[in-house]
Amino acid sequence: MKNKTWFYRQLLAYIPPFFTVITFIFFIFFHTLSEQSRKEAVKANETLLVQAMGSIDSSLKTIEESLITELLKNEDLSAFYNGGKQDDYYLNIRVVNFMRDFMASHPIVDSIYLVRNRDEFVLSNSMNNSLREYMDYSFIEPYLNQAGTRWTGSRSFQEFEIIEPRQVATLVLKAPFVRNGEGFFVVNVSPGKMKRLVDNMFSANISFLRVLDSRNHNIFSVYDDGTEKEKVVSHVSSPLTGWKYESGLVHGTLANLAYQLHSTWFFIGFLMVVAGVLWMVFVTKRSYKPIEQIVSQIQKFSQTKASALLKKNRQDEFAFIESALNDMLAQSNSFQQRYREDLHLKKAYLFQQLLDGQYPQSLTQWESQREMMQLNDLDKRQVVCAVEIDDYGQFLSKYTHQDQYLLKFAIKSVIQETAQKCGGNLWAEWIFSSKLGILLQIEDGQDPERVEMNILENARAWIEQNLKLTITIGVGEPVKGHALIPESYAHALHALKYKMTLGDNKVIFYSRMVREEHEKSFDYFQLVHSMAQSFRLSREDWRNQYDTVMRSIGQDVWNRDNVLSIADYMIYSIGREMGLMPKEFQELWTGVGQQSLEEALRSSETLDRLDSRFKEALGKLFERMRHLQEQRGSSDKIREIREYMEREYRNPDLSLDYLSDRFHINSKSLSKLFKEETGQKFVDYLIELRIRSSQKLLERTNRPIAEIAEEVGYTNVISFGRMFKKIVNLSPGEYREHAGK
Repeated sequence: MKNKTWFYRQLLAYIPPFFTVITFIFFIFFHTLSEQSRKEAVKANETLLVQAMGSIDSSLKTIEESLITELLKNEDLSAFYNGGKQDDYYLNIRVVNFMRDFMASHPIVDSIYLVRNRDEFVLSNSMNNSLREYMDYSFIEPYLNQAGTRWTGSRSFQEFEIIEPRQVATLVLKAPFVRNGEGFFVVNVSPGKMKRLVDNMFSANISFLRVLDSRNHNIFSVYDDGTEKEKVVSHVSSPLTGWKYESGLVHGTLANLAYQLHSTWFFIGFLMVVAGVLWMVFVTKRSYKPIEQIVSQIQKFSQTKASALLKKNRQDEFAFIESALNDMLAQSNSFQQRYREDLHLKKAYLFQQLLDGQYPQSLTQWESQREMMQLNDLDKRQVVCAVEIDDYGQFLSKYTHQDQYLLKFAIKSVIQETAQKCGGNLWAEWIFSSKLGILLQIEDGQDPERVEMNILENARAWIEQNLKLTITIGVGEPVKGHALIPESYAHALHALKYKMTLGDNKVIFYSRMVREEHEKSFDYFQLVHSMAQSFRLSREDWRNQYDTVMRSIGQDVWNRDNVLSIADYMIYSIGREMGLMPKEFQELWTGVGQQSLEEALRSSETLDRLDSRFKEALGKLFERMRHLQEQRGSSDKIREIREYMEREYRNPDLSLDYLSDRFHINSKSLSKLFKEETGQKFVDYLIELRIRSSQKLLERTNRPIAEIAEEVGYTNVISFGRMFKKIVNLSPGEYREHAGK
């Protein structure tokens, strides 16, 4: 094509606007670079702000935790609140010394005072007084009838009239930890000292920091340097105190001048772009007439093939433009046809939106496209079902991608055809890679459960017989109204969780599971703990205890989440017990046992598979433990001693010396070997035997506690009661009452 007059004319017309735009892009680049630098500075400032808040909160949290620890352990504080008197000067001096030591350990603390409600007595690090005569009474009065711990904002504190008031932030700690007393522990913290904690993080010439309390008062206001008018760019709230931390950048003279110059050049560049746009509008308008002719030809020939124009011998650019536009129109028509053919993609999207509750907003919106897309009538009852391919991991590894697609298409088609044969109206779409969603319409007068079972059970049986794979179907409850469809969908997914205990290749109704659910009557976690101890001690009865756990889970028909929780606890309990064993046993657990159990947990979809894989992994681990124990020379002797203790634990004279004489082993050597073999000290193991036996007697008999104590080897019932409560966290009487319930 030799004639390029139009080309050169257009080129010369658009070169000036082109350079104008390039110039503007140049300025945009520097503007973007400057803005990026500012954002990086803001981001760095925000990081410093979080670090500053963390530093202050860490100090305040340390103070709070230290006080709670002291209230629990410090005998002087316990005596002060529980039985202290105002004239007990020796006790008061010890408490004052504690407060001064505490202030020395925590430099940001300004002052401390204790309030005892019983006799309205105040004791501070510098004085003592009656509560109502104390100068800070107006502050503490609102907290007299409140409970809990609270950090206040900035406030004025004055303890003596001759001393000027000073600004502090206060921790009011209710003293619920003492046994019989009640009062407060008030700690005042100096804002100035807190500010010094973070002064090195912020440079006054670059950034600033403000800390606002709940009343928006600046806690550092006394120490502020006049940055109140600067713009805040970062803020964060403390989860401990509720204070709001604000920070920003301080703009200097040079920065402001550079910003003004940058803005001026930006404005000039903007004017240049406007001029370029006006220029292009003028050129385009002048060139519009020949293009208008092409537009009219496009309108005339839009329905013809573009190739007809390409066959003609055209000598100028307009012919090529015209043919290209015709080709684009032909492609557009092709895309429209493809859109009509791929209508099912839109239906799949609407299906997902319907299940998620995001569509439709109203029935009118739904009805506008129901007939065209052949959608369900949402005025009638609907049931959502979830179809899951069983053992999906094996499905992925067994079939190629093409076979997987064909099988999924077959599953969907079988369910749809089964519904048609049964006279049902069903809409099915794949919602996850392993799950097919179903929306089943229930006609008036139909029994929902009968319709669902007729369609779904027939489809399930056909798929099992002909496709050589199985599916499990969770069925939600029937609902009326599109707003309740997400609820039925949630019910269907919840029903699938019972596949763990009921097994796969089933139709599971949510309504039946809700009716059959009951509170657990078996203390799984206690039995799992007992099983783990037996496993560590190489007792064969761990197998019976394990079988009892799994059998009870199956009888209770628990869902997947609960089963996984118990299995996780079993792994944790065994790991904790193995941690008490020598190093080689711990390495055996971390290197083999724990990994095999976790892999079994991940790969099991049903309780039967989980049971068999867990039992196999535990059996192999148990045999390897026994092999390690047999390699240790003292294993048989310690096992013999342990069996003797299990028979003779009732003997009050049973001790290390007693066993040393009986088995002719030095008591120190016996203690060391016992610890290495069992992971427990001798005395801990003996106490465990006696307490476990006493628990059974308390549960199964009405014998007096003193008689039970003597039965299990305690000559003093008080010692027995203390040890029982230490181990079980309940007194023997409380345990018997709890077991009876």
